[in-house]
Formats: sequence, structure tokens, C-alpha cells
Amino acid sequence: MEQRIELAPNCSLKPVGALLFFGSTCLFSLGFALVFVFQGLWPVLPFWALEMLALGLALRASMQRGKYTQTVLITDSQISLVTRSRRGAQKQEFARHWAKVRLRSPPRRNGSSRLTIETCGVAYEVGSFLTEEDRCRLAERLRYLVGGMNESPPLEIDRKGDRI
Repeated sequence: MEQRIELAPNCSLKPVGALLFFGSTCLFSLGFALVFVFQGLWPVLPFWALEMLALGLALRASMQRGKYTQTVLITDSQISLVTRSRRGAQKQEFARHWAKVRLRSPPRRNGSSRLTIETCGVAYEVGSFLTEEDRCRLAERLRYLVGGMNESPPLEIDRKGDRI
């Protein structure tokens, strides 16, 4: 039996919506900029262009972040962590029996915690894009599925208590 956990950031804006937002914002602000240009204040136009360039770059970075996903696959004997981003996919596999789930408290007061799966001195971060509450819930679920080091609980148990 296996357990699969799919993680993805909340990115509700679709590419078409982002394009419409960017285009309408450009046109709306260009209207205001042209009012000043027609009054002879032409230096407004380069600043408008810089502002729209910054907005476009920020929007592009936000859309790229929506492509970042992680998949945690837990089987009886191993754990696989597949991280997909715009750079491609990376896969780490390690023995479930030797793995440990840790939720590290934030280094700063207003920082965010780090959820890691550790084995043989190597730590892999999971769910860095999650909210603090979601990260804590994921940590509880992973601790339940992975168990402690040297302990591998069964993945599913039926009503009679037998392993499925």
C-alpha cells in the first residue's frame, strides 16, 4: 500500500487572467500618463514604462511560483520526494525505516517554521510555500505515516486491526 501527498501553492490567478489584469492596468495607467504628457510633462512616460515593467516582472515571478509542486510518496519501505519547478524535476528517495519528520521552529520571531524529512544526516524541506497552519497539519500527518526513526507503522489498517 502507498500514501501520496500532493503539495502545490495556492495560485488562483490563471495565465489568461494575469494577461488581462496586466493589459488593463497598463491601459488604465497609460490614460493618466497621457494626460500629463499632453500638458508637456513628457518625463512621465519613461516612469510609466518602468512601473509597468516592474509590475510585469512581479506578475511573471508570481505565475512561475504557481508551477512549483511537491509530491511525497510513502510506501512500506521507502519515501520518495519529487519536487517540480521551472528548472525541472528532482527526486529524492530514502528508506522509510531510517527517516524522521521534523518541524523546526522559526529562527526569528516572525519567521516561518521549516518542515523537513531527515535521513542519514541529510534533510529535505517539504512544503516551504505552505501557511504555518497547513505546515503544522502536514507535519502531524507525515509523523503519523512515517513514524519515528527505527519505527515504520503500517500505512493502513482495516477495522479488524489487520494490515491491508
